[in-house]
Amino acid sequence: MNLEKVFNYIDEHAEAFVQDLVRLVKQPSVSAKAEGITECAKLVEEMMQGVGLSTKILVSERGNPVVYGEVKSQTSGKTMLFYNHYDVQPPEPLEKWDYEPFSGKVVNGRIYGRGVTDNKGNLVSRLKAVQAFLETIGDVPVNIKFFVEGEEEIGSPNLAPIVEAYRHILVADAAIWEFGGTDRKGRPHLYLGLKGVLSVELRVEAAKKDVHSANAPLIPNPAWRLVWALNTLKGEDERILIKGFYDNIVPPSADEIELLKRIPFEEEELKEELGIEGFLKGFSGFEALKALLYHTTCTINGLFAGYTGKGSKTVLPHEAVAKLDFRLVPNQKSDEIFVKLIRHLKKHGFGDLEIIRHGSTEPTKTSISDPFVCLVAKTAERVYGKEAVIYPLSAGSGPMHLFRNLFGYPIVSAGCGHPESNTHAPNENLKIESFITGTKFIATLFNDFAHARL
Repeated sequence: MNLEKVFNYIDEHAEAFVQDLVRLVKQPSVSAKAEGITECAKLVEEMMQGVGLSTKILVSERGNPVVYGEVKSQTSGKTMLFYNHYDVQPPEPLEKWDYEPFSGKVVNGRIYGRGVTDNKGNLVSRLKAVQAFLETIGDVPVNIKFFVEGEEEIGSPNLAPIVEAYRHILVADAAIWEFGGTDRKGRPHLYLGLKGVLSVELRVEAAKKDVHSANAPLIPNPAWRLVWALNTLKGEDERILIKGFYDNIVPPSADEIELLKRIPFEEEELKEELGIEGFLKGFSGFEALKALLYHTTCTINGLFAGYTGKGSKTVLPHEAVAKLDFRLVPNQKSDEIFVKLIRHLKKHGFGDLEIIRHGSTEPTKTSISDPFVCLVAKTAERVYGKEAVIYPLSAGSGPMHLFRNLFGYPIVSAGCGHPESNTHAPNENLKIESFITGTKFIATLFNDFAHARL
């Protein structure tokens, strides 16, 4: 099919597409705070219907609603599913933003706002690719399904029951995952899998209330106890000290190693952007990339205790909290790691700590030899005019395993982000040019998938 009409429509309506994305960005949807979730789900459904999809809200006993949408092709029996999420990370620290985090401010060819790249921009680009086909051709080349959830940023803790309950409508031939984009040289990046993640919170309480720090000789300090507990989890050599933590890990295959060696890792650019002289343990080049994708981690995400405002306050806090995540690699299991964490803390005398499990996902990936991977890569290369960079695994995490393991279809993650998107950070932004090109890429992929022999 000649896509000239479709591309012309995208170009002619680019400004309107941007305004629709701005409208979605302006709607807060912070799952960690339960802020704006219901309103955003309704808006996503409204936008789907406006494009021409039939919709359904999927719910279970707990958790945020999932927005499902589909449009059937008149000419093809093939089905492509898109996974996205409408929830976003908290915008803090607010003082670091140049513009209000939910303003959708457009400045110098970029849209600024929490969630504009992760993941609302990718979602809207896909919806607009559908719209372009329906408005110009009157049909889509393949059956298209959208599964848009609202808990990805908190580990999708309630998603599994929904996927299981609605598995009959989630059947597809292949799927495109939520994220991706280009590097600094404009090369499209594709990802074939995700690490798993286990998010936990450790809490320590002592007295019923904060007291004057002059009482320190008599009153236990929960902040110190929390620090001592954290100190047992990882050594200065970065090795995690939980017994059995590294059991079951499957190292990258020979094919994956060869693929890693071909990835143009933008090491110096990343260091300059972050203002650091080097990576942990002196990693560089291939070894740095291998560590990023295949090393498991234990990360302190936040520490909270006592007074943290300006100046000093001589206080002894009554509680202390630490938030952590563990990134997991094939074939680690989050349930097993959680049990090992509990055993570890008890063994080291910290059985009194309250351990809260916030969410988890499992690692999973699609084979690099799958024909769908080749198709997506060739499509990306035609649209972007440069060779695609294929990552066998991403350093990030998400509920991809629920779809990959249950349905078995290949999944590739691709999107319209860019290296300076500031995802999860202040001044998150999306280049309008990347957004429009990403829309054309998805439109082209519809067409290529329809005609491919997989």
